[in-house]
Amino acid sequence: MMSQSGLEGVTLGVLADQVGMSKSGLFAHFRSKEEVQISLLEHTAAVGAAHIIAPSMKEPEGLPRLKALVKNWFGWAPRAGLPGGCPVAAGLFEFDDVQSPVRDKILQMEAEWRGLLTKTVAEARTLGHLRVDLDIAQFVWELCGIYLSHHAAQRFLKSPDADRRAQTAFQALLERAAPAPRKKRPKPASR
Repeated sequence: MMSQSGLEGVTLGVLADQVGMSKSGLFAHFRSKEEVQISLLEHTAAVGAAHIIAPSMKEPEGLPRLKALVKNWFGWAPRAGLPGGCPVAAGLFEFDDVQSPVRDKILQMEAEWRGLLTKTVAEARTLGHLRVDLDIAQFVWELCGIYLSHHAAQRFLKSPDADRRAQTAFQALLERAAPAPRKKRPKPASR
């Protein structure tokens, strides 16, 4: 429901109907709508971790793991059984100007995700999979931009080529970040 209606669309009344409880019975478990929203975000994080992070961590460190993270991340919500889009991506816009504990939770989740991406890109750079002078923060910024563009194209625009375009953009980002090819040493002249 949250993946289709957003966090604000999940009311205690609608949620109570969905789970077959009374509104007061549900309210006994959560003291406020914000607590419900934060719990839903925590559940989203657990589902996302199972579908995005866990399978990616089976790949070798560096570029293979980064590629797996991106592959599992782009369009993850439908593959995880959510009928709508990524609740966190939607929450970034839904709560961008709202000061609340829910916004704080979304901010924390986004910071943790970007931290994982930063760590993974740094490992790829350390292993020589990416160029040594790579601006990691810029790389992650652009990668998150590709994700958000993919999300909007897939969910809002219903673009059939959203996946292909996102992968093309990611490949271009990787190509710009690739280490320079090693120069071959000239062979000594024979006499």
